[in-house]
Amino acid sequence: MLRIETVEVTPFAQNCRVVWTSSGKEAVVIDPGGDVELIEDVLKQNGLSCKEIWLTHSHLDHCGAVAALKERTGAILLGQQIEAPLRAKVEQICQMYGVPPGLMQNCPEPEKYIDQGDELSIGSEKFQVFFTPGHSPGHLVFYHSGEKVLLAGDTLFAGSIGRTDLPGGDHQQLINSIREKILTLPPETRVLSGHGPDTTVGEEAENNPFLVTFHEG
Repeated sequence: MLRIETVEVTPFAQNCRVVWTSSGKEAVVIDPGGDVELIEDVLKQNGLSCKEIWLTHSHLDHCGAVAALKERTGAILLGQQIEAPLRAKVEQICQMYGVPPGLMQNCPEPEKYIDQGDELSIGSEKFQVFFTPGHSPGHLVFYHSGEKVLLAGDTLFAGSIGRTDLPGGDHQQLINSIREKILTLPPETRVLSGHGPDTTVGEEAENNPFLVTFHEG
């Protein structure tokens, strides 16, 4: 059985997730954007060791604490290869957004590149990797079919979708990703988004204003 704890990090209120199983003490941290001390607190409070870090994508608020977390835990990083330029420019982009120096660091390159069709594990629990570009060029989401939970990054939000006005964003590509990879999942699937509250596939298919037109068509 999965256990998932949310840690809201960075001035962008990003939902970092710590995921582990009820029978194990090895955890995966998904999208550690900043505030590494808060993430470490969750690990320590639950007696967990961070085995791996998974990135849905490499915008600064999702990967800005990877370097610090790797240094403190020795975790292996998994991410999409084509987003290397974003990882290398975290500190530069922070300056553009007025983020105070030191809150986020450039993100190292993953020890393991992942993409559509890969399978990831936390103990005996398996996640499927889906390639869902549009918000960013190499965006990924992670789906656990047994518990019907989707770690959705910034593809789909409660009542909204990821922004596509950043470099490498593409609105139609994002809509296609959501249509083909997310709305095809069971409607009861929990969607754990990168910002804001959790939702479900069914709720967004029926009521999300960005998707209702497509869904009805």
